[in-house]
Amino acid sequence: MLDELLLFIGVYIISLGMSGFLMSDRAGVLKPIALRIFFIGVLFHEVAHYGISLVSGKIPEKISIKWRHEEYGVRYPHGSVKHFKPPSFLQAVLISFAPLYLSTWLIFFLWFGVIFSPFYDPIIKTISIFFLFSLLLTASPSSQDIVLIGNAFKTDQKNSLYQILLIVCSSLILLSFLTITQIVFLLDFFYYIAIAGIYLSLKFSILGIRRLIISLQNHKKPQKISLNLSRKRYKPINPRRENE
Repeated sequence: MLDELLLFIGVYIISLGMSGFLMSDRAGVLKPIALRIFFIGVLFHEVAHYGISLVSGKIPEKISIKWRHEEYGVRYPHGSVKHFKPPSFLQAVLISFAPLYLSTWLIFFLWFGVIFSPFYDPIIKTISIFFLFSLLLTASPSSQDIVLIGNAFKTDQKNSLYQILLIVCSSLILLSFLTITQIVFLLDFFYYIAIAGIYLSLKFSILGIRRLIISLQNHKKPQKISLNLSRKRYKPINPRRENE
Protein backbone atom coordinates (compact mmCIF):
# COMPACT_ATOMS: atom_id res chain seq x y z
CA MET A 1 0.00 0.00 0.00
CA LEU A 2 2.94 2.34 0.60
CA ASP A 3 4.06 1.98 -3.03
CA GLU A 4 0.56 2.83 -4.22
CA LEU A 5 0.43 5.89 -1.95
CA LEU A 6 3.73 7.14 -3.39
CA LEU A 7 2.32 6.58 -6.87
CA PHE A 8 -0.75 8.69 -6.02
CA ILE A 9 1.45 11.48 -4.66
CA GLY A 10 3.62 11.39 -7.79
CA VAL A 11 0.63 11.63 -10.13
CA TYR A 12 -0.81 14.42 -7.98
CA ILE A 13 2.39 16.51 -8.20
CA ILE A 14 2.78 15.90 -11.95
CA SER A 15 -0.86 16.81 -12.53
CA LEU A 16 -0.54 20.10 -10.65
CA GLY A 17 2.64 21.00 -12.51
CA MET A 18 1.33 20.14 -15.98
CA SER A 19 -2.06 21.81 -15.55
CA GLY A 20 -0.50 24.91 -13.99
CA PHE A 21 1.84 25.34 -16.96
CA LEU A 22 -0.30 24.26 -19.94
CA MET A 23 -3.41 26.16 -18.76
CA SER A 24 -1.47 29.42 -18.43
CA ASP A 25 -0.25 31.83 -21.10
CA ARG A 26 3.28 30.47 -20.65
CA ALA A 27 2.27 27.44 -22.74
CA GLY A 28 2.13 29.63 -25.86
CA VAL A 29 1.08 27.72 -28.99
CA LEU A 30 0.57 24.55 -26.92
CA LYS A 31 -2.32 26.07 -24.96
CA PRO A 32 -5.08 25.55 -27.63
CA ILE A 33 -4.13 21.88 -27.93
CA ALA A 34 -3.84 21.53 -24.15
CA LEU A 35 -7.33 23.02 -23.69
CA ARG A 36 -8.89 20.32 -25.86
CA ILE A 37 -6.95 17.56 -24.13
CA PHE A 38 -7.89 19.12 -20.79
CA PHE A 39 -11.59 19.05 -21.75
CA ILE A 40 -11.43 15.26 -22.25
CA GLY A 41 -9.87 14.94 -18.81
CA VAL A 42 -12.62 17.12 -17.31
CA LEU A 43 -15.21 14.69 -18.69
CA PHE A 44 -13.54 11.78 -16.92
CA HIS A 45 -12.92 13.87 -13.77
CA GLU A 46 -16.61 14.71 -13.30
CA VAL A 47 -17.82 11.23 -14.24
CA ALA A 48 -15.48 9.86 -11.55
CA HIS A 49 -17.04 12.26 -9.02
CA TYR A 50 -20.52 11.19 -10.11
CA GLY A 51 -19.77 7.46 -9.99
CA ILE A 52 -18.16 7.50 -6.55
CA SER A 53 -21.05 9.65 -5.28
CA LEU A 54 -23.43 6.85 -6.23
CA VAL A 55 -21.17 4.19 -4.69
CA SER A 56 -20.90 6.12 -1.41
CA GLY A 57 -24.69 6.44 -1.19
CA LYS A 58 -24.86 10.13 -2.16
CA ILE A 59 -27.14 10.47 -5.18
CA PRO A 60 -26.10 13.61 -7.12
CA GLU A 61 -28.59 16.24 -8.18
CA LYS A 62 -26.90 16.93 -11.52
CA ILE A 63 -23.59 16.88 -13.39
CA SER A 64 -22.46 19.72 -15.63
CA ILE A 65 -19.46 19.98 -17.98
CA LYS A 66 -18.75 23.26 -19.79
CA TRP A 67 -16.26 24.41 -22.39
CA ARG A 68 -16.34 28.15 -21.69
CA HIS A 69 -16.34 30.30 -18.57
CA GLU A 70 -19.86 31.50 -17.77
CA GLU A 71 -18.85 35.04 -16.80
CA TYR A 72 -15.93 35.89 -19.09
CA GLY A 73 -16.79 33.71 -22.08
CA VAL A 74 -13.22 32.52 -22.57
CA ARG A 75 -12.29 28.91 -23.21
CA TYR A 76 -12.03 27.34 -19.78
CA PRO A 77 -13.08 23.66 -19.57
CA HIS A 78 -14.61 22.89 -16.19
CA GLY A 79 -17.41 20.94 -14.57
CA SER A 80 -19.20 20.21 -11.34
CA VAL A 81 -21.33 17.62 -9.59
CA LYS A 82 -24.02 19.03 -7.32
CA HIS A 83 -25.82 17.16 -4.54
CA PHE A 84 -29.23 17.68 -2.98
CA LYS A 85 -27.67 17.66 0.49
CA PRO A 86 -24.03 18.23 1.49
CA PRO A 87 -22.09 14.97 1.87
CA SER A 88 -20.58 13.79 5.12
CA PHE A 89 -16.84 14.16 5.74
CA LEU A 90 -16.01 10.61 4.63
CA GLN A 91 -18.22 10.90 1.55
CA ALA A 92 -16.57 14.22 0.68
CA VAL A 93 -13.09 12.67 0.91
CA LEU A 94 -14.08 9.72 -1.30
CA ILE A 95 -15.82 11.93 -3.87
CA SER A 96 -13.06 14.55 -4.00
CA PHE A 97 -10.18 12.10 -4.45
CA ALA A 98 -12.03 9.72 -6.79
CA PRO A 99 -10.52 11.25 -9.99
CA LEU A 100 -6.98 10.96 -8.59
CA TYR A 101 -7.45 7.31 -7.61
CA LEU A 102 -9.16 6.21 -10.84
CA SER A 103 -6.90 8.31 -13.09
CA THR A 104 -3.76 6.89 -11.48
CA TRP A 105 -4.79 3.32 -12.19
CA LEU A 106 -5.88 4.17 -15.75
CA ILE A 107 -2.58 5.96 -16.41
CA PHE A 108 -0.70 2.96 -15.07
CA PHE A 109 -2.74 0.61 -17.31
CA LEU A 110 -2.37 2.75 -20.45
CA TRP A 111 1.38 3.20 -19.94
CA PHE A 112 2.28 -0.45 -19.41
CA GLY A 113 -0.74 -2.26 -20.85
CA VAL A 114 -1.27 -0.40 -24.12
CA ILE A 115 1.45 2.10 -25.08
CA PHE A 116 4.38 -0.27 -24.51
CA SER A 117 2.46 -3.39 -25.50
CA PRO A 118 3.30 -5.07 -28.82
CA PHE A 119 -0.32 -6.18 -29.30
CA TYR A 120 -1.78 -2.78 -30.28
CA ASP A 121 -1.32 -0.82 -33.51
CA PRO A 122 0.13 2.72 -33.58
CA ILE A 123 -3.29 4.41 -33.92
CA ILE A 124 -4.59 2.94 -30.66
CA LYS A 125 -1.29 3.77 -28.96
CA THR A 126 -1.50 7.39 -30.18
CA ILE A 127 -5.07 7.73 -28.88
CA SER A 128 -3.95 6.21 -25.57
CA ILE A 129 -1.14 8.77 -25.28
CA PHE A 130 -3.58 11.66 -25.73
CA PHE A 131 -5.98 10.15 -23.20
CA LEU A 132 -3.11 9.56 -20.77
CA PHE A 133 -2.13 13.25 -20.98
CA SER A 134 -5.75 14.29 -20.45
CA LEU A 135 -5.86 12.18 -17.29
CA LEU A 136 -2.59 13.67 -16.05
CA LEU A 137 -3.92 17.21 -16.56
CA THR A 138 -7.07 16.65 -14.50
CA ALA A 139 -6.11 13.93 -12.00
CA SER A 140 -5.49 16.26 -9.06
CA PRO A 141 -8.48 17.41 -6.97
CA SER A 142 -9.60 20.94 -7.78
CA SER A 143 -9.79 23.76 -5.25
CA GLN A 144 -13.58 23.20 -5.05
CA ASP A 145 -12.93 19.56 -4.13
CA ILE A 146 -10.67 20.57 -1.24
CA VAL A 147 -13.21 23.17 -0.10
CA LEU A 148 -15.91 20.47 -0.14
CA ILE A 149 -13.90 18.38 2.34
CA GLY A 150 -13.31 21.36 4.62
CA ASN A 151 -16.97 22.39 4.59
CA ALA A 152 -18.09 18.83 5.30
CA PHE A 153 -15.81 18.68 8.33
CA LYS A 154 -16.98 22.04 9.66
CA THR A 155 -20.66 21.22 9.16
CA ASP A 156 -20.58 18.33 11.63
CA GLN A 157 -17.26 18.11 13.44
CA LYS A 158 -18.36 15.44 15.91
CA ASN A 159 -19.55 13.09 13.20
CA SER A 160 -16.43 13.83 11.12
CA LEU A 161 -14.14 12.93 14.03
CA TYR A 162 -16.24 9.83 14.66
CA GLN A 163 -15.76 8.74 11.04
CA ILE A 164 -12.01 9.36 11.25
CA LEU A 165 -11.85 7.30 14.44
CA LEU A 166 -13.71 4.41 12.77
CA ILE A 167 -11.35 4.51 9.77
CA VAL A 168 -8.29 4.43 12.03
CA CYS A 169 -9.74 1.54 14.08
CA SER A 170 -10.65 -0.37 10.89
CA SER A 171 -7.13 0.06 9.52
CA LEU A 172 -5.54 -1.10 12.78
CA ILE A 173 -7.84 -4.14 12.97
CA LEU A 174 -6.97 -5.11 9.39
CA LEU A 175 -3.24 -4.57 10.02
CA SER A 176 -3.37 -6.74 13.14
CA PHE A 177 -5.30 -9.47 11.32
CA LEU A 178 -2.87 -9.52 8.38
CA THR A 179 0.14 -9.54 10.71
CA ILE A 180 -1.20 -12.52 12.66
CA THR A 181 -2.41 -14.54 9.67
CA GLN A 182 0.42 -13.49 7.29
CA ILE A 183 -2.15 -13.02 4.51
CA VAL A 184 -1.08 -10.86 1.57
CA PHE A 185 -3.59 -9.56 -0.99
CA LEU A 186 -2.55 -9.74 -4.64
CA LEU A 187 -4.05 -6.31 -5.39
CA ASP A 188 -4.02 -3.24 -3.14
CA PHE A 189 -7.65 -2.68 -4.09
CA PHE A 190 -8.65 -5.54 -1.78
CA TYR A 191 -7.10 -3.75 1.20
CA TYR A 192 -9.51 -0.86 0.67
CA ILE A 193 -12.42 -3.28 0.33
CA ALA A 194 -11.41 -4.97 3.59
CA ILE A 195 -11.14 -1.63 5.42
CA ALA A 196 -14.56 -0.61 4.09
CA GLY A 197 -16.06 -3.90 5.25
CA ILE A 198 -14.58 -3.55 8.76
CA TYR A 199 -15.72 0.09 8.87
CA LEU A 200 -19.32 -0.82 8.05
CA SER A 201 -19.26 -3.70 10.53
CA LEU A 202 -18.07 -1.40 13.32
CA LYS A 203 -20.55 1.30 12.37
CA PHE A 204 -23.63 -0.93 12.36
CA SER A 205 -22.45 -2.80 15.45
CA ILE A 206 -22.18 0.46 17.38
CA LEU A 207 -25.60 1.55 16.11
CA GLY A 208 -27.10 -1.79 17.17
CA ILE A 209 -25.57 -1.60 20.65
CA ARG A 210 -26.78 1.97 21.03
CA ARG A 211 -30.35 1.07 20.09
CA LEU A 212 -30.27 -1.90 22.47
CA ILE A 213 -29.12 0.31 25.36
CA ILE A 214 -31.82 2.90 24.61
CA SER A 215 -34.53 0.22 24.48
CA LEU A 216 -33.37 -1.27 27.80
CA GLN A 217 -33.35 2.16 29.44
CA ASN A 218 -36.86 2.89 28.21
CA HIS A 219 -38.04 -0.51 29.44
CA LYS A 220 -36.67 0.09 32.96
CA LYS A 221 -38.32 3.49 33.31
CA PRO A 222 -41.61 3.28 35.28
CA GLN A 223 -44.58 4.21 33.21
CA LYS A 224 -46.41 7.26 34.44
CA ILE A 225 -50.11 6.71 35.06
CA SER A 226 -52.17 9.82 34.64
CA LEU A 227 -55.56 9.90 36.40
CA ASN A 228 -58.03 12.34 35.02
CA LEU A 229 -60.37 12.91 38.01
CA SER A 230 -61.91 16.09 36.72
CA ARG A 231 -65.12 16.18 34.78
CA LYS A 232 -66.44 18.64 32.33
CA ARG A 233 -68.98 21.00 33.69
CA TYR A 234 -72.21 21.59 31.85
CA LYS A 235 -72.22 25.03 30.36
CA PRO A 236 -75.65 26.22 29.19
CA ILE A 237 -75.86 27.96 25.86
CA ASN A 238 -77.19 31.48 25.79
CA PRO A 239 -80.12 31.53 23.30
CA ARG A 240 -79.48 35.16 22.45
CA ARG A 241 -76.00 34.35 21.16
CA GLU A 242 -77.38 31.54 19.00
CA ASN A 243 -79.88 33.91 17.39
CA GLU A 244 -77.14 36.40 16.74
